[in-house]
Amino acid sequence: MSKLDVKKLDCSVAQTLNQIGERWTLLIIRDAFHGIKRFDDFQTQLKISPTVLSARLQSLTKNGILEKRKSHLDGRAFEYVLTTKGLDLYPVLLSLMAWGDKYMPNNAGPRMKLLDKKTQQPIRPVHVLAADGRVLSAKDVVVRPASGSDEKMRSLINYRSGG
Repeated sequence: MSKLDVKKLDCSVAQTLNQIGERWTLLIIRDAFHGIKRFDDFQTQLKISPTVLSARLQSLTKNGILEKRKSHLDGRAFEYVLTTKGLDLYPVLLSLMAWGDKYMPNNAGPRMKLLDKKTQQPIRPVHVLAADGRVLSAKDVVVRPASGSDEKMRSLINYRSGG
């Protein structure tokens, strides 16, 4: 399915992939969370071609995930900073990291340790929680159509629920 085809799907996952699903995009976002801001630093860290990096940064900026602004250190240079929309991707990255550590582990152990800045204690992995705090799996969740569901989405939801 081409990017153009994915754009046509009225699905939150498809629309999200349309904005962050390109190769390199999540790695750029990951590095932005680690404090990288300048084009040259992204390129050095990722070993990505300038053409591809430029295209990905332009797309992330256009989609409101990064903001391009003049550097406060050098008014001629630009920095790319996560917006609120970009910052909201943090749990997504943590989930991908936890999944990767579980299914594609490094023989030496986890690649990163995530600690609470205040207490320096390890943080818990990302979970889906019920209103009462119970951890839920996909089997524990029921999906129902909502006001924004189109006919295809309703069909998918009905397929999953056996209806």
